Amino acid sequence: MKKRFSILLSAIALFLMIFTTNTYAYTNATIPPTDSVYKEGIYRLDPNDTGSYNLQFKFLNPEKNSAIIILDQNADIVYKNINCNRKCNGGTITNKNTIILISDGEIALYFSKTP
Repeated sequence: MKKRFSILLSAIALFLMIFTTNTYAYTNATIPPTDSVYKEGIYRLDPNDTGSYNLQFKFLNPEKNSAIIILDQNADIVYKNINCNRKCNGGTITNKNTIILISDGEIALYFSKTP
């Protein structure tokens, strides 16, 4: 009986190791400050870009739960929003900020350079 249990447990463990996959979001992807549509992930502006930009965003799939979080260089939250169904203002960002998008859908980001 113990032998059958050991074989069954080993077979289950082997099955899980072989046939399970993990899906990862984009991690620390560098993006240019151009208007575009993004999927779930962690984004930063190009480190060589020293400008500051006013960030606006819109969740394109209102039926799906979505969130945006903007962190400063110390990983402190400076902005967060959940399920904004219109074009919303995310504040001013630079290359030191990190943009975290959490969504099953798509999110449009709009950048306008600040003077």
